[in-house]
Amino acid sequence: MEREFYTISVYVDENENMIGIPCGDSDKYGIADIDKVVLLNAPYTDDQLESFVEEVLSYCYTKKHNDESPLSTIEKFTKKKGFVNATADYTLLSVVKTKDMYSLMPTFNDYEKGPLAIDDDEHILMNPYQKGELAEVMRGFIEVYLKANIFYKEKEELEREKKQKKDEE
Repeated sequence: MEREFYTISVYVDENENMIGIPCGDSDKYGIADIDKVVLLNAPYTDDQLESFVEEVLSYCYTKKHNDESPLSTIEKFTKKKGFVNATADYTLLSVVKTKDMYSLMPTFNDYEKGPLAIDDDEHILMNPYQKGELAEVMRGFIEVYLKANIFYKEKEELEREKKQKKDEE
């Protein structure tokens, strides 16, 4: 059965490896991540990146979200308790596919709240998109948001160290 939309979460680590998690129906939340993880290890070509996204999208709605589990799929995968902890080392890219378009949205990782969507930087591609187009947008997000998150994280660590030294004095 054709759905109105398909949505996936793509978590990117500092080495640009990717974890793709598709969505499914949930009695509790309507739609939520399902217990299915697809990995793409760097380095990869644009074709491999686009195939990865399409593969993860193909798993959407293949099973229901596990409403009984208190842990999200990313928590189970990383073995870190709490969504904020589980996502702290990743940059989340959200991909939504409809009949007419793809919506790609980056997030910025807030170390207290977790990934926060950056609506202003949403990119819309027509469905079907031109070969290489989706990969170009995702690589652009990685360049801006992954590198920025690493800088932000290092800055936070330095601030914490400074505060700790000041408290010890």
